[in-house]
Amino acid sequence: MKRAEMVRIGADKLINTENSITQAFCDTTDLLGALERMRLDSRLSMVVGQQVVESLTEVISSLASARSAMVRAHGQLDDIRCQIGCRTVAAGTILDKQSSAAPLQIVENERNAA
Repeated sequence: MKRAEMVRIGADKLINTENSITQAFCDTTDLLGALERMRLDSRLSMVVGQQVVESLTEVISSLASARSAMVRAHGQLDDIRCQIGCRTVAAGTILDKQSSAAPLQIVENERNAA
């Protein structure tokens, strides 16, 4: 497998993992917000569900830590990409203001085409 292809596959998996962490973060904060809104609308005491709030804030804190670790891993993988000579490989999409998403293509110079 060419290095550029390895980088592209790795980048796709990295983006999917990052998106999964972000989605879990969003879903958990949405859940906490919805539960608290229902408690307020029902005029229930803050005592009701306090343990759930504590558990969900623990989950949110853990997801924030996972997000930080993923950002570090992203940077480390970027360093590896450069170390293996794939500085010009691009992956992902760019949203063009004039059209919908325009997919990027793998670009490599001839000396890096190993």
